[in-house]
Amino acid sequence: MPRLNLKWCLDNSISSQVTTPVTAQDLASALITALESNTVSPVSASSDVTFDILLAEDNLVNQKLAVKILEKYGHQVEIAENGSLAVDAYKARVAQGKPFDVILMDVSMPFMGGMEATELIRSFEMHRGIPAVPIIALTAHAMIGDRERCLQAGMDDHITKPLRRGDLLNSINKAGERGKGHYLLRRAPAIANLPHYT
Repeated sequence: MPRLNLKWCLDNSISSQVTTPVTAQDLASALITALESNTVSPVSASSDVTFDILLAEDNLVNQKLAVKILEKYGHQVEIAENGSLAVDAYKARVAQGKPFDVILMDVSMPFMGGMEATELIRSFEMHRGIPAVPIIALTAHAMIGDRERCLQAGMDDHITKPLRRGDLLNSINKAGERGKGHYLLRRAPAIANLPHYT
């Protein structure tokens, strides 16, 4: 049986695949993923705005794929292998005065999942009186109700895996726009130091 090449699939807009025999749940998940990916607008990535991103993901393949996509567009990425490490990394960055611009949070991770980690981060922000960092949920299946559960836990957006370049970048850009008042203002001094040509 020939193996699918992930890069070829992504380049040709193949959003999911199923193997036979297929269960109703797997087929429904693949169809939802395919239909959702066709409704996403084209990537509207601004090349002059980059973000400092925390990726909370335990799967090595997903880590590599996300990092490759994000670094290609100039974003800085730090990886946490579970929710507990993500909360620690977030708190450490806040203590250093360099909070993350966006957090990509896998929902299902060992030791502590993304929902619990998000609730701890939101509680920390509330007690400290600091602005909420945009948190984007990463889920393995596009099941009905996933988005609502993620939003209830305090997440700002939701994308499904396997990660697709367009979905990932659009979600990050949308989150960055929401956080523009706080997060992009931090970057103003660096932009102000650029040479001006007239």
